[in-house]
Amino acid sequence: MMLDFLRRTGPALLLCPALTLAPTLAADAAQAAPPAGPETGIQADTKPGPDSGPIENIVVTGTKRDTSVHDAPMGVTVLDALTIQDARLRDFRRLDDLVPNVKFNETGQMSSIFISIRGVESNPFVVNRAAVYIDGIPFRELNNAVLNQVDSIEVLRGPQGTLYGANSESGLVIVRTRAPGDETTGTLRLTGTAYSAGFGIEGDGFIAGPMVEDVLSGSLSFKVGREDAYMRNKASSIGREGLLREAFVQGRVRFTPTDRLTVDATGYLIDLKAPGLFSQEYVALDIDRYNALYADSLNGGQHMSRFTMLHDAPKRSTEREIVAGLNATYALDYGQIDTAVSYRHLETDNRGLDFDSTAAAFVAGSEAKNERYWNAEIRFTSPEHDRGDYIVGVSLYDEYEDRYLATLLGPGGLDDYVAAPTQKGDGRDYAVFASGRYRPGFLPDLTIGAGIRYDRAKRGTVQTPGELDMGGGTVIVYPEAVLSETFDAVLPKGSISYAIGDAWSVYASGAKGYIPGGFNLAAVQDGFTDPNALRYGAESLWSREVGAKWRSPDRTLRFSGALFYITSDNWQELQVATDDQGRPISSDYIGSSASIRSQGFEIEGHWAPTEALTINGHLGYVDAEYRDLQVDPETNLRGQAVKFVPAYDGLLAARYQWPVGVFARVEAVFTGDMPLEARGEGEQPAVVTLGAQLGLERAWGSVRLFAENLTNRRRASGLALRNLAFGNDGLFYAPIEAPRIVGLELEGRF
Repeated sequence: MMLDFLRRTGPALLLCPALTLAPTLAADAAQAAPPAGPETGIQADTKPGPDSGPIENIVVTGTKRDTSVHDAPMGVTVLDALTIQDARLRDFRRLDDLVPNVKFNETGQMSSIFISIRGVESNPFVVNRAAVYIDGIPFRELNNAVLNQVDSIEVLRGPQGTLYGANSESGLVIVRTRAPGDETTGTLRLTGTAYSAGFGIEGDGFIAGPMVEDVLSGSLSFKVGREDAYMRNKASSIGREGLLREAFVQGRVRFTPTDRLTVDATGYLIDLKAPGLFSQEYVALDIDRYNALYADSLNGGQHMSRFTMLHDAPKRSTEREIVAGLNATYALDYGQIDTAVSYRHLETDNRGLDFDSTAAAFVAGSEAKNERYWNAEIRFTSPEHDRGDYIVGVSLYDEYEDRYLATLLGPGGLDDYVAAPTQKGDGRDYAVFASGRYRPGFLPDLTIGAGIRYDRAKRGTVQTPGELDMGGGTVIVYPEAVLSETFDAVLPKGSISYAIGDAWSVYASGAKGYIPGGFNLAAVQDGFTDPNALRYGAESLWSREVGAKWRSPDRTLRFSGALFYITSDNWQELQVATDDQGRPISSDYIGSSASIRSQGFEIEGHWAPTEALTINGHLGYVDAEYRDLQVDPETNLRGQAVKFVPAYDGLLAARYQWPVGVFARVEAVFTGDMPLEARGEGEQPAVVTLGAQLGLERAWGSVRLFAENLTNRRRASGLALRNLAFGNDGLFYAPIEAPRIVGLELEGRF
């Protein structure tokens, strides 16, 4: 029934993830990041240098009040500018290698990223259950955004709803880029890469400095790049094997007219063009079987190899995103007021989903979307006090999207796709929130924390009547539909932590996470009127966590660990729609009556035995399973492992720097078995990937040779599907991660 559903409504699912969004983030550091700017959360400028001293106090700003990572009552990883530079973290695709119990899944080289944290998976069919904030701007659905001149990354594991609302139920990722400062500074970097399918080159830069002394400063950063597709298409009908071009420019201004007021403004533009690429690329996991089935029959004698594909569909993807944000902080005589406003406008046009995954011209799909997002927040933060403090605020999040799908039957070009009617969706979230900390006078090392948020989410969708021809006599009919719903949630959170001297801290916490419900337009297309099929309810989960953190007296060694237990009894997932009596009435739709349970642990450590040597490592383990998931009238996946959640993940990385500035870094990333779809029939086996760097680090800049995925392992990176055109051909098709990449990076600083 899943196959039948995908064949009838494949474009609607594959091309249009649900109209809900989320991301979020965190990290682990080698040396303390400099203090944050005045309550904007923007870090001051840093320059990586040749020496990494002992571990100092690392600050977490994602709690909306600067907190030492040692004292934060949660599982959090903080990556500062030096750690990001050492790991050569240049885009989101590698971030999950550096953080325990965090796994990204994506559907192509330029696709959206879906973040799974502690067994709470995210996927393009339903929703992203984690949120990402970049310079205070929320991204509930994140493409592989340009990470240019990043100053810090924080990954907060566990629900963060009391401060960040819906779509942060599994965690939060917070990214801060370099801010302008009082000194003139700049960076220019040039990078060249090579891999089995081709080459890449990119240049990026940053310049910042004062514009009016002590009052106004500004910065400008940019990035331009060109890279061949990781999966070279040997059967392109338009003669393009795949190419990605990107351009990024960002401007920032900091205005401090008085000692009390600080205003930060940022704006940026991302422009991506990818001739010969579709944003979601699915290829056969079993290469030998695929070639045996289709090499002679449909592929003209051509054979697919490890990092090539044979798709005839005319492919082209474009993306243009404009973002603007404004943050202001005003210091009162008692406490301070922070305001934040942001706007995002994203336009995408993706053509070339090859439904048959062969060189034959059967059917191809495309999608185009236009999305706009507004976010505003105002909060009051009390002064810090030995006995306690608090935060109160209100927020508004507004989203609008219109999209249409199109198909191409048989041979044709990029302009021959025939579009279905436009579908529209909108949402608005209102929230009030409060949180506080209290330290009893008789026990000053004990901290009790509590928070609560009331969130009201309005969701609506409009479907214009029409039809979409899928070929083979299948036509999807789009009846007119206007649907709306309001979802309410109260999100509590509580924590208790205790400092045992200066070395140890222990904590326990519990929190509720939540994402709103939505609509099944596929059910409208099938003519159903039952609310069980047309709508699905909100999702909530409860997370419990206990943990401990330790640091050595000389600050050269630290580690942290946590145990967690997570449950949800109204989990949103693809399920069988039923009537009021529980009788199946159709094929698979998104429902909210499934349930999951996830439990596990994570351990992180950092050791700097000398100024020259640093060692980082982590280990995460997750046992996540469906407690109830009815995928067809006869099959319940009770006890099956949750998809996109590896059984374990780990990292071991070491960096050594000689006095002359020459350095070497090696890393090994361990990922356990991971189901690629709910039934567990498609799986990514356990894999170990290796990386290495060799370079020279000096005050004027750096030179480095690097290699990623040294063993050139072929790894699936997202959802596995049966063949959408031919049905069950004995194969699973999934997107593939990057092959081995080797490169040279040159960087100059002043």
